[in-house]
Amino acid sequence: MELNEIDDDIEAFLVESYENLNQIEGDIIELEKASSDGEALVRIYRSLHTLKGNCGFLPFPNLESLAHAGENLLSCLRDRTIAITPDIISTLLQTVDSIRQILSQIQATKHDGDVYDGLRLRDYSALIGALTRLSETKQTPKPSHSHEPVVNTQTPQKDTAGGESVNNELTEISTTTSESAYIRVNVNLLDQMMNLVGELVLARNQIIGFSTKFKDNSFATTCQHLSLLTAQLQEGVMKTRLQPISSIWQKLPRVTRDLAIASGKEVEVEMEGADTELDKSIIETIKDPLTHLVRNCIDHGIELPAERVACGKPSLGRLFLRAFHESGKVNIEIGDDGRGLNLERLKGRAQQLGLVNAMQAATMSESEAMNLIFLSGFSTAEQVTYLSGRGVGMDIVKSNIEKINGTVEIYSQQGQGTTFKIKIPLTLAIIPALIVTSGGYCYAIPQASLQELVRLEALNSIEVLYDVPVYRLRGNLVPLIYLNEVLQQDIVRNLETLSLVIVQVDNYRFGLVVDTIEDIQDIVVKPLGRQLKTLSLFAGATVLGDGTVALIIDVVGLANRTGISAKQKQLLSENAANSQEQAGDRQTILLFKGPQGARMGIPLAIAYRLEEILASAVEKVGNQNVFQSYGQILPLIDLYKIFGNCDAFSTRGFANGGLRQRNHLKDEALATDAETLQIIIVSPYSELSVGLVVDRILDIVEEPLTIKGIPSRPGVLFCAVIQGQITEILDIETVIQIANPHLLQLATHG
Repeated sequence: MELNEIDDDIEAFLVESYENLNQIEGDIIELEKASSDGEALVRIYRSLHTLKGNCGFLPFPNLESLAHAGENLLSCLRDRTIAITPDIISTLLQTVDSIRQILSQIQATKHDGDVYDGLRLRDYSALIGALTRLSETKQTPKPSHSHEPVVNTQTPQKDTAGGESVNNELTEISTTTSESAYIRVNVNLLDQMMNLVGELVLARNQIIGFSTKFKDNSFATTCQHLSLLTAQLQEGVMKTRLQPISSIWQKLPRVTRDLAIASGKEVEVEMEGADTELDKSIIETIKDPLTHLVRNCIDHGIELPAERVACGKPSLGRLFLRAFHESGKVNIEIGDDGRGLNLERLKGRAQQLGLVNAMQAATMSESEAMNLIFLSGFSTAEQVTYLSGRGVGMDIVKSNIEKINGTVEIYSQQGQGTTFKIKIPLTLAIIPALIVTSGGYCYAIPQASLQELVRLEALNSIEVLYDVPVYRLRGNLVPLIYLNEVLQQDIVRNLETLSLVIVQVDNYRFGLVVDTIEDIQDIVVKPLGRQLKTLSLFAGATVLGDGTVALIIDVVGLANRTGISAKQKQLLSENAANSQEQAGDRQTILLFKGPQGARMGIPLAIAYRLEEILASAVEKVGNQNVFQSYGQILPLIDLYKIFGNCDAFSTRGFANGGLRQRNHLKDEALATDAETLQIIIVSPYSELSVGLVVDRILDIVEEPLTIKGIPSRPGVLFCAVIQGQITEILDIETVIQIANPHLLQLATHG
């Protein structure tokens, strides 16, 4: 066999062995639980046997000997000649660690011998001896329980590799369940494909830019088809890079067990949403922060068993991890049911360490006091241990999460526990962003940071409070940052109008004043060059459709650079006073002009995004108009067909929860000949998003809906007086029911 063939075999062996080890480690932790059903024991035995057999072929005799000793112990456990004990669990985990060390050695040297190039390597004979002694310690067989699976205990036959083999039934199962519906692909190849797709997206954006300059319907249709295909290809390639978060979580039970033993605590781990997927690059970035948060919960959060019992809690502490998708982001929650955060102690400790003064501590809000744990150098530990006390870690957790445009928030109740809530994007490679201009240059703001856009017609609406320019947005004071001042550009302001981009940072928001607001585009994130990496204002760069380069604004870095976070604190009390004065049945409503000039609104909570698309981008599938939006095909509902002609609907069947359109409307196209369409994407259910075609977006208001009237027509929830004018508040479910009842059936019945 040639050398390159041997290298390929070793590489395949290492990939399979590392995957088996991760599974083995989780199954060993599972064995320690009282609810373990015995299947974990079979999986560990099978995986070790496979590892040992592969070692015999390559050959790696030292690794084979260690795996064989572990297999013998597993065989005794499987046959119930010995019982599972904490000592056995610890020794098996030590075996996993040692196998991982040998695999690392093989990866570096392609050799597993005791001596390599004159260097004496680690000796595992003591561990093999410990495994052998545990195997020979006969104990009373553990009685079988009716709920446990029957494990085949036939005497296995010798295999050609010199060890014992599992029976034919297990071998057959292993064969039928094996890496057949999948192939392994080098990550570098996936990265290369992702880069090519990124370039294709840039080319797509350029071509669409050309299409808007030429009034050619055929060219526009071809461009829209290209855009759809590019989006589908982009989505497919990005999926190849997705990994379940379980690739990180499967290591946390072992970390929890080791830390609990070291600190004398009892901890159980609960996991929910382990199949939630993230881009591989983000998985690598959050691995260490999540591990540190788990360590923090065990070390600082969960109490000692005696302390828990004295407080009326069970001695067994609870550590939970949850992951789920929401609003285009991944939400991760890590928490415990421990002692919670003592805010007075946090503020006192921060003063001792010189991180805040007495006045700052006295005026802090609860959230600000909790966020003290993220300050560099902060620790509540009185002495340094190998677990904590150095004041490093939590600040790195926050900075690493913010580097990937994520946020972390703390929720804690003293005596009940603490929860860390993390929100991060699905991917960093291609993201939607708002393009703005300032000083003649283009900049991109990630859509994940956007809240809303405001166009001010009267500049006298800007006030100055605590030396900070502010704008009263629906009764709340929003501090403003002039981008051209921060970038030290020539200030050329439009004296008639002002464009504000309202962005969210941590628990507060601010308005970014720009020259113009262009459009939202899918952008390809390019890293900054070495000379620009020190600029905290920018998170990267992108190439726009016209070939120009736009810097991507880091809103967190911008807030820190301008000190807006400190200024925001002074405005909180002012906003609180305004909120008390304006308390009532207040709702945030998105206002728009509907058919026949009707003034309409919907709750902002169900409005997911605003878009402007070409009318030529609308296609028809069956009887439903659809359009493509950020890799999704969304149903399109023209409100003119719902409200444009009241005689166009039959009220029969209303008692069944909806209305039926007359058949002659089903085959009609959009009831407008406009070249562009204003779209509101609404999500009344997490499983359903649709686009509403409206005449014009008017405003976002927050007012108490104290004056209400009866519904004016089907599809309207009620009428209200907003800004002194009668406004129809739409019943989105009924609107969808009128347009296409099948959509609601899919959403409500899965």
